[in-house]
Amino acid sequence: MNPGTALQVGTPGELRTLGLVPQVRRDPGAGEVEVRVAAAGLNFADVLVAFGLYPVESGAPPALGMDCAGVVERVGEAVDGLRPGDRVAVVGDGCLAGHVTVAAELTMRIPDAMGFTEAATLPVAFLTAWYSLVRCAHLSPGESVLIHSATGGVGGAAVQVARLRGARVFATAGTEEKRRHLHEQGVAAVWNSRALDFGDGVRTATDGHGVDVVLNSLPGQAWRAGLEALAIQGRFLELGKRDIYADAALGLFPFRRNISLHSIDMMLLVRVCRSMIRDLNDELAVLLADGKLVPLPFVTIPVNQAQAAFRSMASGRLMGKVVLTPE
Repeated sequence: MNPGTALQVGTPGELRTLGLVPQVRRDPGAGEVEVRVAAAGLNFADVLVAFGLYPVESGAPPALGMDCAGVVERVGEAVDGLRPGDRVAVVGDGCLAGHVTVAAELTMRIPDAMGFTEAATLPVAFLTAWYSLVRCAHLSPGESVLIHSATGGVGGAAVQVARLRGARVFATAGTEEKRRHLHEQGVAAVWNSRALDFGDGVRTATDGHGVDVVLNSLPGQAWRAGLEALAIQGRFLELGKRDIYADAALGLFPFRRNISLHSIDMMLLVRVCRSMIRDLNDELAVLLADGKLVPLPFVTIPVNQAQAAFRSMASGRLMGKVVLTPE
């Protein structure tokens, strides 16, 4: 990112007001580090903030940027294991800026051979996928999982995590190109995320058994279709916010099969469960260092073309992650 600046939207909903503004840096407090940002990931939540669509109960939406990679520049008191010059990936608010100050627990060391643009694809996507599939669903070898929007950031990370856990992977994607890509990656079966026939497809592919886990990011009627696609003792992992904040009605009949539902807001956990995030980061760092997980595909866009980057991501045409870099 450009030193001394931060990316902000002047008027949410008016993308033409998105641009770089002077950044006011703050000294790291106890337990905090300041990181000089070299590359920052763009997440769909950032697009919602920019378009004025991010759901908030009170106050303002979060500052733009939820993950990045860079170099530790300053260290506060009571920080163990980090020092200036360390290369890290970061999860936290306000990462689309020249510098970001966060709790040390929200950083993850990156391998020396990994570039900053690669590392910027990691934090939100892999933390969400690992927490959802491993901590919540306890996905086990031989089980099956349906991953919606599987060519996006979290979806792509979830495919890796599911395979690492020895699961059989099914998926959905919104375009023929994306579905073809997933087929080429060896995904067992792929359906259109913009249609509701994935439920029938899952039952056919599993001989009527259903899948053990659904990782859901689709709104509306796809909720019910996903619940009905679950096997007995299935686990439904809800990543979306639209239906939750709309207080949408959800029929209970699918729960007759001993299924469970988990609502997952990773950035809420980042703000209130930092020790857990530290533990997740430690687990992921080992897997990345061993090559068992790898950075996501990405496209880099200079930060001075941020408006175009946000529009491209909103269109749903891109695969993998969008990473913003200095001009």
